[in-house]
Amino acid sequence: MKKLLKRQLILKSRFDADIPEDVEKFNYALQILEKENYDFEKGTETVATEFLKRLYFRYSLATDFIIWVVIPIFTLFLIL
Repeated sequence: MKKLLKRQLILKSRFDADIPEDVEKFNYALQILEKENYDFEKGTETVATEFLKRLYFRYSLATDFIIWVVIPIFTLFLIL
């Protein structure tokens, strides 16, 4: 299995791209890593906000209710 997969240590930080101080800290951290000759990749990641998480949770509850309660009751009503 070691020929197929290998473990790597990963550093992951959360800097807010909309806050100038965080951007400065991020660039400073990159300078330190470059100076120490670490092999690294930089990039961005899009994450869901708390509002979107709550919205999705409510959507999920509504669709589950429709699928598991409303449709079976409607089907029983049509059969009887």
